[in-house]
Amino acid sequence: MTLYVSVYDAQGKPVEGINPSDIELLEANKPQVISSFRFEKGTPISLGVLIDISKNMAGERINFSLNWLKSLAEKLKSPDEFFVNGFSDDSQDLTDFISPEDYLEEPLDHLGTGGRPATGLALDLAMIKLRQGKNSKKALLFLSAGLDVAGPATLDHIAKFGYPIFSLAVDIGAGEGIKGSLDWLKSLSIRGTAIKVYAEQSGGFILPLDSSSEGKEVLPKIVFALKNQYRLEYTSSNSKKVGDILKLQIKTKDPSYQVHYLKRYQIARQ
Repeated sequence: MTLYVSVYDAQGKPVEGINPSDIELLEANKPQVISSFRFEKGTPISLGVLIDISKNMAGERINFSLNWLKSLAEKLKSPDEFFVNGFSDDSQDLTDFISPEDYLEEPLDHLGTGGRPATGLALDLAMIKLRQGKNSKKALLFLSAGLDVAGPATLDHIAKFGYPIFSLAVDIGAGEGIKGSLDWLKSLSIRGTAIKVYAEQSGGFILPLDSSSEGKEVLPKIVFALKNQYRLEYTSSNSKKVGDILKLQIKTKDPSYQVHYLKRYQIARQ
């Protein structure tokens, strides 16, 4: 079994140089022997980008998201690749897999907004499409207002595919009296907004954005997280069958560290 793991200190800065002896891995509450744990830098990635084009993203939010995506593409380079899907009531392909150097303006210009955000459907379709990526390391990125709630079926699909999901909760330009994504992140039920739950369950993270300056600040953090992670390998000691979903726990000796990893995985057919 191979897992990608990210570790951050109390200030949110990435931590490198952790030894395998500093890590504890439990699968279905049983300690497992880690065969390899190493930090990999600059790993080529296949990325799926999901842009919320529901009515919640009208105006400044969608404009910010499209410009931010163009800035992200400038930070990547071949053999990195990515595709872009837009979603509201349904999901639509905006670009197939392209290289970061390819022309991105036309498919993103004049993108309209409307409808409700069918986040779960968009994620399910994107995970299927991401299997076509040429790089072994794969991930997904949401640009969304975050006004949707996670469903159990999609959480099982995250366990099946195992791709880390990163989310930007875009709250740019919310007027007075408008309940934006930042408020939703605080006021939703314990399960939280969909893009938050998906990120936490998959080993990614969510970042709330309420200004263009914050967008510039988080760009290098997202790029680093996509391209630089620990690769953990182990052989399970549990008896299991195809289709079983097992819970994972990863801890470090330093309790102040935040560890991001896939929380559950589904046994696949060999």
